[in-house]
Amino acid sequence: MRLHGINRDVWDRFTSSKSNWEYDVVAPGFKYNMPDINAAIGLAQLERAYVMHENRIRCAEFYFKKLGGMEKINLPNLRVPFAHHAWHLFPITLNESAPISRNELIEKLSTDGIGTSVHYKPLHQMTYYKSTYNLNENHYPNSEWIWRNCISLPIYPSLTTDDLQYVTDRIAHHLKA
Repeated sequence: MRLHGINRDVWDRFTSSKSNWEYDVVAPGFKYNMPDINAAIGLAQLERAYVMHENRIRCAEFYFKKLGGMEKINLPNLRVPFAHHAWHLFPITLNESAPISRNELIEKLSTDGIGTSVHYKPLHQMTYYKSTYNLNENHYPNSEWIWRNCISLPIYPSLTTDDLQYVTDRIAHHLKA
């Protein structure tokens, strides 16, 4: 399935004593093989995995410290020890006391040069699932609330303390009533 549904390893075509041109496609497949350059980059990144994770932890700790006292936002709920979390995302949710909407905050932060995102759009809002299974957003009030109020803040290993301070300062500024 990973290489067009071909029934043999493509490298085997060049090293096998069997006819090297003969192969068959036995199922509809995909092109999931990784180019060599991607593999090399991945291996180099794996050597740095622990350092990158430590830096993500540093960013998450900063956000918890600086944003933890803000009444207008909710921080992630931890269900594992802090260091066991991957911190690949740092989602916050605006609560009912926030003076602006999620989209307004995203626009203001974008104007400030801060890239944010929204994770994840609920499946019941996706056209395929909505139409195939006749899903109604009223049946998923928690998903809808989180979706309307969630923002993923920037979190990556090379964020500096100054960068993090800027992000938290701009959030505090925009959420002042």
